[in-house]
Amino acid sequence: MIPSLRFALAALGVSFAVALAPAASAQTLRAAGPPVRVVADGAAAMAPRWSPDGARLAFTRAHYVGLWVAGADGSDVRPLVDWPAAGFGFSWSPDGTRLLARAARYDGPSREDAVGVVDATTGEATLLTPWRPSLPTLPQWTTDRRVVLDARDGVETLALAGGDASSLAVRPAVAVRPDGLVVLGDDRAPRVIVTGAVLNPVLSPDGTRVAFETMGAGVAVVRVDGSGRVELGEGHRPAWSPDGRWVVLMTTEDDGERITAADLFAARADGSGRVRLTDTPDRLEMNPAWSPDGTRIAYDDLSDGALYVLPVTE
Repeated sequence: MIPSLRFALAALGVSFAVALAPAASAQTLRAAGPPVRVVADGAAAMAPRWSPDGARLAFTRAHYVGLWVAGADGSDVRPLVDWPAAGFGFSWSPDGTRLLARAARYDGPSREDAVGVVDATTGEATLLTPWRPSLPTLPQWTTDRRVVLDARDGVETLALAGGDASSLAVRPAVAVRPDGLVVLGDDRAPRVIVTGAVLNPVLSPDGTRVAFETMGAGVAVVRVDGSGRVELGEGHRPAWSPDGRWVVLMTTEDDGERITAADLFAARADGSGRVRLTDTPDRLEMNPAWSPDGTRIAYDDLSDGALYVLPVTE
């Protein structure tokens, strides 16, 4: 494309951030069109997460500081909280009304953490725990009003106003401990299902499987009872498709100091196939998240600090 035409189209809001991968065969996931830049305010937006109804995106900024929310089309961008560390591992409540996050505060070199929830409309924030010297695991929803925290010496449940913390929900939660990947079941008994160094575990939509990273070995999927492990190959930050058939992930390269290349791939959760979604030497696509309707993948581009949405189809 000649430069003058590219600049003219860019002025109209047309994005060319990603070159589409070659068309794939029938029934293979592929990009269905060019990505759309939805949040681009020069403030290093990152780690987008879809609301359960697909109408909004929550995200954080550089170094995971603070939480913001916007319409899925990039409209009505609003700050919610400015907590340090809140953007790492935050999540929407199942009913889409709140965000759950780990908050941090500093007193000189000392750091304290707490679990907090944030109203996704008003930004009203509530801490569910006192400040603690450390909070080694991330809190997770089990129902709209109950949160689970792996407290190392047992499972801690936290109830929001009007909730009941007397028992865990049937849907499990997952946590990373020094000895591996742990599932927190409805019997309150943590079970190690994968040993070794594990990162970024995420439950499948139906709660029966977990996708996760292993140090130096890429992304894998395993059932919550520890059986049926499937290797999906190189990648980081896995995220499930809503039907549980695919896992989207990012691959990266670095020079020891900074990321020099990043692209998005999708792998079938049964290990039967893998496709490239982006192939862009001049862009750094990272932190993908699948929309609830399965038709879009949101991600951030480290090269320009913007959020994009890529349409996908089979």
